[in-house]
Amino acid sequence: MQYHFDIAKTDFGKFFILDSRKGLHFILKNTDKRVPVLKSIYKPQKKLFHGRILENFINATLGKSTSLMPKIVFLVGTNLQKKVWAYLRKIPKGKKISYSELAIKIYKKNAVRAIASAVGKNPVAVIIPCHRIVCKDGSLGGYAWGLKMKSGLLDVEVGGMADSTYRGGK
Repeated sequence: MQYHFDIAKTDFGKFFILDSRKGLHFILKNTDKRVPVLKSIYKPQKKLFHGRILENFINATLGKSTSLMPKIVFLVGTNLQKKVWAYLRKIPKGKKISYSELAIKIYKKNAVRAIASAVGKNPVAVIIPCHRIVCKDGSLGGYAWGLKMKSGLLDVEVGGMADSTYRGGK
């Protein structure tokens, strides 16, 4: 199978996107240590197969609505990770839930640490909204590419309001 890639330039930095005829496979910060490995394994050609992915991803980082995305096809991940990533897509824009709530939702209430690890290994940034998962006490917790990006994504999802809790407001 032939793989394709492009680099998206956003307010959050540059992102590596990998797709194929079958669908979207990865969206990772271009500085992510997995990117050179993916390029080596899949030897992608420049220019995405599904051109609308690039525009949709950039719109998503701006808090804008996106049109229909191609199917996401995971090339990596355990069954638990794929189950977590699939559930993350169900969380509405502007809403957040805790890691423990997520564990309960996917019927793995005693696996919070494994759930948190799966969230952190999300291969499709922003489109699979792992940034919507926070700690039980409401604090942001961690994020693979830093809390500034996580809070920024949450902020654009609620319209960038000046009193956003992610900017230190109410």
